[in-house]
Amino acid sequence: MDKPDLYVVARFLEILYNAGTPMKRTNIQMLLGLRYPRFTEYLDWLVEHQLVDKTPDNDNVERVTLTPKGIDSYHKLVAWIKDIMEGIRI
Repeated sequence: MDKPDLYVVARFLEILYNAGTPMKRTNIQMLLGLRYPRFTEYLDWLVEHQLVDKTPDNDNVERVTLTPKGIDSYHKLVAWIKDIMEGIRI
C-alpha cells in the first residue's frame, strides 16, 4: 500500500486506543467495516511502520496492540483531523 487513507488509519488507531487492551484482528476489522483483504493491507502497513504490533496471547490467538509510536501517532493524527474538520466524528 503506497498511500493509505489517513482517515482509515486514524479510525484503526482510535479503535485500539479506546480498547486499551490488545484486540483480535476480526474484532478490529468488523469495527472498521473493511473487507478482510483490505483490512490486512492496513494492518501490514501499520506493522511495517511500527504503529501496531501483533502478538499471540496465552491461547496462541494473535492480538493487535498499539506501540508507543502508535499511541503518539494516534494523538497527533486524531487531534489534527478534529482541528481541521471541526467536530467530525472519527
